[in-house]
Amino acid sequence: MGRSDDVGYEAEGQGPSDEEATNGRTDHAATGSRVAGVLNAAEEAAEMIKDEARRQADEVLRQATADAATRVEDLTREAERIRAEADDYGRDIRVAVDSYGTQARREAEEEARKLLSDAEEQARATREAAQEMANQIEEDARRRHESLVRESRSLEERRQRVLDGLRDLAAQLQDALVEPTSSEMDHSLTDALDVERRR
Repeated sequence: MGRSDDVGYEAEGQGPSDEEATNGRTDHAATGSRVAGVLNAAEEAAEMIKDEARRQADEVLRQATADAATRVEDLTREAERIRAEADDYGRDIRVAVDSYGTQARREAEEEARKLLSDAEEQARATREAAQEMANQIEEDARRRHESLVRESRSLEERRQRVLDGLRDLAAQLQDALVEPTSSEMDHSLTDALDVERRR
């Protein structure tokens, strides 16, 4: 712009000559070449910028793809780890449940055995007590029987002694009284014996 103003000022003051007119056309051609060079350079720069941008975009995309793949691998490993921990936890829970069930079953069986043992011990003690009581009753009955036998024998002996005494008394009475006939004496003796039996 400054150069154009100077040329216009000179034209107003002196007027252009043929040489100056030729030089002016040459300057315009050079200016066009410079503008074309600038435009070409700008286009080249733009192409370079676009190429760099595409390269950077490709690099960003490649890096993003790699990062995504790495993240997917990390998440996959994490999921596998969590699943493995869940499996281990589930296995531990099952083992704990099985252990608890086994322990509870063992305790129940032990309790059942203890109850059975206590019941058998109580039954044995009851049988022994019953047997002892039966033996005692049998012994008491035997002793009572022996006592009754002895009493019976004693009563029989007493009865026999009484009968013998009565017979002696009857004989003495018969001797003291008028001597009866033989049949009457037998009858009196029989009556005396009957009286004693009735007693």
